[in-house]
Amino acid sequence: MRLVSPAVGVISLVLVTVIWGTTFVVVKEALDTIPVALLLAVRFTLAALLLAWAKWDRRALVPALVLGLLSFAGFATQTAGLAITSASNAAFITGLSVILTPLVARVWLKRALSARVLLAASVALAGLGLMTLRNGFAAVNAGDILVLVTALTYAMYIVYLGEVAGKVRGTSLAMMQHLPMAALAWLWAAPEVGKLASVPIGTYLAILYLAVVATALVAVVQTYAQRVVPAHLAALIFVLEPVFAAGFAMLLIGERLGTLGWLGASLILVAMVLAEGRLPATQRPGGDLGRS
Repeated sequence: MRLVSPAVGVISLVLVTVIWGTTFVVVKEALDTIPVALLLAVRFTLAALLLAWAKWDRRALVPALVLGLLSFAGFATQTAGLAITSASNAAFITGLSVILTPLVARVWLKRALSARVLLAASVALAGLGLMTLRNGFAAVNAGDILVLVTALTYAMYIVYLGEVAGKVRGTSLAMMQHLPMAALAWLWAAPEVGKLASVPIGTYLAILYLAVVATALVAVVQTYAQRVVPAHLAALIFVLEPVFAAGFAMLLIGERLGTLGWLGASLILVAMVLAEGRLPATQRPGGDLGRS
């Protein structure tokens, strides 16, 4: 018996995508009052505690360590990048991980590339150029470059997860990879731990939202929804994430992409739709981790 109908599943995945879209603005606003390292340390610790009910699986030890390192690198570069670039830019550049995934698989696992993937990569490159260069080369900043590293790291995460996901317990893997993530974040944050006392309550509430809603709740909702929603449909729904992120950035913090920016963003969306045909929705980054 199905606990969730296909219609409810689709609505649930749209809600998940909306939540992911909000996180870019939430993180960017929070960084005004808390350093990057402390935000990540508190968030990863809360997420690990929320997932503590999962059983320990010794088979997941090495995969969890590798995934934890990749995920930490992805979150660290994305969060640091958000402190410099716009939430809209960060969202669409992060979305490039969908196009980079088959390219990473080609280099890492020697998998063949289809003409469709090459076309998607070319369209995405054109879109990225339009979006980041819309105000000239001088407007490109270190934040854009950092988030591009995020996209590459997420692509590596997806490829490796695809290799190990069926060999260990999924809930154990989700919980255990947060342990190295939290440990690395606290090592990074150690010189700034004293600043925790001066962080406003609103920022802690924002981090609580990121850990509880954008990580734990999303993990449960997505798991149940994708039991009844076909992978190709789920993948197309997830493509809307940067659109929602740009919409929230415009409404809540007044960001504007402009004509060239939206043209470039549209090309990236087209490329993502093309590439999603090659990527199982269950292997996209962030399913158990949140997005930004």
